Amino acid sequence: MKLSLKLVTGFGLFALSTGLWACDKPSTPEVPDPVTAVTPQMVKAKNDVKAYMDAANAFLACVKNDQKYNQMVDEMNKVAEDFNSAVRDFKERMASS
Repeated sequence: MKLSLKLVTGFGLFALSTGLWACDKPSTPEVPDPVTAVTPQMVKAKNDVKAYMDAANAFLACVKNDQKYNQMVDEMNKVAEDFNSAVRDFKERMASS
């Protein structure tokens, strides 16, 4: 009896620590408008996108072979494209100022 209780408790702690029961999809970060953004906003967006990508990779590891995996990859690509486009436009605007 004690052994089975220890096994159940051990598995429960393992599941909680590895996030086995919860795959939390991260929120999409907001990319500022490059036409009106200032440097601190772009730096914050860079940090937010990096944190999002880290969280999204953890989510991918959690869902593995699920339909959510492909949806997350598509969303990650869109966030990266949006951010990179904003950075290019911002740099172009700053260079012409």
